[in-house]
Amino acid sequence: MNNKIILGIAIAAIIAGASTVVISQNNISNTTYDPTEPVSQNDKVGLVMNTVNPPETVSDIEHAYQIAATSGIGRTNLYVHWNQLEPEEGIFDWQTTDILMSLHQKYNIKTTLFFSVINADRLGPFPDWMGNQILGKSLENNTIRVLDEILSRYENNIDYVIFAGDIDYHFQRASGTIPEYTEFFNNVSSKIKENHPYVKIGNVINKDLVKGGQFELIPQFEMGDFVAFSYKPTDIVGDIARTPDYITSGKESIWPAIDDFKKTLEMFPDTKIAFFEITWSTSDFINGSKEDQKKFIDTSFEFYKENQSEIEFFTWARLFDKPKGACISEDIERVTGSDFSSNSFRLERIDEYMCNSGLIDTNENAKPAWNQFKKQILG
Repeated sequence: MNNKIILGIAIAAIIAGASTVVISQNNISNTTYDPTEPVSQNDKVGLVMNTVNPPETVSDIEHAYQIAATSGIGRTNLYVHWNQLEPEEGIFDWQTTDILMSLHQKYNIKTTLFFSVINADRLGPFPDWMGNQILGKSLENNTIRVLDEILSRYENNIDYVIFAGDIDYHFQRASGTIPEYTEFFNNVSSKIKENHPYVKIGNVINKDLVKGGQFELIPQFEMGDFVAFSYKPTDIVGDIARTPDYITSGKESIWPAIDDFKKTLEMFPDTKIAFFEITWSTSDFINGSKEDQKKFIDTSFEFYKENQSEIEFFTWARLFDKPKGACISEDIERVTGSDFSSNSFRLERIDEYMCNSGLIDTNENAKPAWNQFKKQILG
């Protein structure tokens, strides 16, 4: 989120009472949020809130929370990037996080913090004043310092912390540094727990869960209080390559997505697992559909309910669809060329997938999965 959007906006605006909000137009559920009649919440089930377009006011942001609150979710993710939080050494910019965390408090939503120290193919992003970083004592001490600042400020709400995402992707390219990361992770975790013993700490992996695939690095990732997964039912080029159902006649070559979920229990039999970002796109461009998204809501929640004693949290991403072209980071370099020398084919599919993975479309019409999502939580 661009900090320029929220400069000068008072936190009091979101702590004040909220009015009733209705998703109108051709909405299937005609969802209404009434702050005087809160719904029962499940703090193990989460939903990542987002807006269709970049927000211009706090009201734009809160609109998403008002809608999500009707579903019974009790958790969301907070994404914090170091370069935005501490632009100058020892000087913190809390404007964005204060607004979001005030909304979490207002709507009684617990927080899973993702603080980016490792993010897939790179370390960071870090503030310019830190310069280039490597896994070592300097980064370890700074990570402990900043996490302690965040958790002390929001100690009544953040109960899970993740500071490395897609570590399987990262360490496939740097497997020799896994022992260094293990030491780094354990030292940071133990120090943080001295001051914040209620917090659970883990990593996110995004392993290609291909049937019969090799997981040679997986045992080395079994560290911390839990191992979290981000999940998309896609193949290497970005097309949906799973069925949301259990196996059916005529689809023997496409295995059920639920088998991927079951594989996580096999991969980490002695460690709790969590689901950090679960998605299923409705874009027919990459083989998605609204009906398949709805079916996957049901089968995934069936898995969750059967195995919830082994699951720390179960978070869906995202609430709203976004306009085409809005779902690829500007930090990703576009590589031109033909065949495999270009990444345009892959990026086009990522954008299609992510921009159509919401439970409500860009016109605020609820997809069938939205009703199923609420039904699974509220009963």
